[in-house]
Amino acid sequence: MNRILKTMLLIVSGCVLYISCYKDKGNYDYLDLDRAVIDTANLNILDAYAIYRYDELHISPKIIYQGATLKSKEEVAGKLSFTWAIYQATAGGKVYSRDTLSTDITLQKKIEKPAGKWIVLLTVKNMETQVEEYMKFAVQVDEQLSDGWMLLYEKNGNTDVGLIVDDWSKKGVTQSRMFTDMFLQSNGFSLAGEPRALLHSAAPLASAEVLIASSQEIVAVEKSSFQVFYPFDKLFWNIQRGGELKYASASNLRKEVVIYDNKVHTANFASAGTSRANYFGAGYNGTYGDLSAWSATAFGASFEAVVYDKTAKNFKNVPVSGTSVQPFVAQATTGAFDVNSVGLDPEAFDWGRGNGTPNVAYEYSVMKNASQRYLLVTNFTNATANQLGIGKYPVNGIALNTPVTSLASAFGGNYALLSTAKSLYLHRYMQNGDATVEWTAPAGEEITCVRLQKFFYNPQVALLFLPKPNTVVYVATWDPSAAVGKVYAYLIDPTNGTMDKSSERKYSGFGKIKEMAYKWNL
Repeated sequence: MNRILKTMLLIVSGCVLYISCYKDKGNYDYLDLDRAVIDTANLNILDAYAIYRYDELHISPKIIYQGATLKSKEEVAGKLSFTWAIYQATAGGKVYSRDTLSTDITLQKKIEKPAGKWIVLLTVKNMETQVEEYMKFAVQVDEQLSDGWMLLYEKNGNTDVGLIVDDWSKKGVTQSRMFTDMFLQSNGFSLAGEPRALLHSAAPLASAEVLIASSQEIVAVEKSSFQVFYPFDKLFWNIQRGGELKYASASNLRKEVVIYDNKVHTANFASAGTSRANYFGAGYNGTYGDLSAWSATAFGASFEAVVYDKTAKNFKNVPVSGTSVQPFVAQATTGAFDVNSVGLDPEAFDWGRGNGTPNVAYEYSVMKNASQRYLLVTNFTNATANQLGIGKYPVNGIALNTPVTSLASAFGGNYALLSTAKSLYLHRYMQNGDATVEWTAPAGEEITCVRLQKFFYNPQVALLFLPKPNTVVYVATWDPSAAVGKVYAYLIDPTNGTMDKSSERKYSGFGKIKEMAYKWNL
């Protein structure tokens, strides 16, 4: 009996000791030294942020590892990895990619995702144990894009858009900003094909979408978010896909023109309200050859479109309410040249200075034959329909076998800027002198586009929001070795074209720029 009692006492005592030890273990805090701890307490770090698109988001948590607070990721190289990612917070609608923002301990990054709800996720991973620690932050992004200088460029075989915002392009700006790949960031894909045209159209004045055209596509994007509002098929009443898109333009009479598959399509918004409630019609009939990648910006109410026939080497038009592309009326012999019989091969086009009336501009074109290059000036707004060719000026000083690739015509003076791959020439055509080199591309770079800052819709309106109208020139270059596009901006005398080299501003980080235009915000 005593033996049984002793045995029972031993069992009970063992259980008590076991329970005591188990409870005692729970009275202590145990720290896994290999576990990374993300600490945001008392650091002014929020659970949720509200920012404008393209603003910088700064989050700096405390990371504790093996009992110490890390000051840099180099302290734990090979032991811990850090990844800041961003992804959509809501399901449904357009799907955007999950992107990595940073691989540092601290996040300090410009947020390029479009307006909406997003999650920013910090992941700290132990490289040896593969254990991950997480911290999530809600981010509400709103749009805040207004005036600026837009850039259309080729990147990886596709088309995208950049934007420069500074005190030369927007009143009241105190800090310059630069945006790249805006179409890709807003829509999750780039526009297929090579760049063709970029314009902030004033035809649908209220909705005022930005038109972006590549060799394969044309879309209308919302002016602040750059999200596609009207894809290719929604811009036409009816269209057969499969051709090449050559060009798109708009006039100050609220007409838009597209050349697609060598057919001219137009949309007239003058009687269709102020929103995009009208669409491009079917291609016009007519007998004509290969059209240039150009259509006029400055033309009168008697036309729906003005184009150049490279095969016939003459200008042609679509008359208002007309059904075909056709020649102009017979021209008087007193004109500087006959628009129906130009006989020259086109190199570059632009609109510019007119008759002094703010709403009247002329069309300028650089053309040549086997022996001479000319600057042609044409008044397609002229009420005298048989005297459209008003100027034909020889262009000397540039080797005839060196292509002129871009033209910028002044609106405030009698000069034009003509660019070759390496040089920018100033041509004061009314003085009968040679074109002279005004600027040379840096070593290893080639000029791809030159534009003067001006606004096609209404120069009087431009005065309301352009801080320096007609006094800024932008020269785009391409560095093939670095595969990077750059923009050089200078102040320029609006009357004689002299560039102030000391005012240079340089922007870099784009693709190969093919077109530049002003983005406005009424």
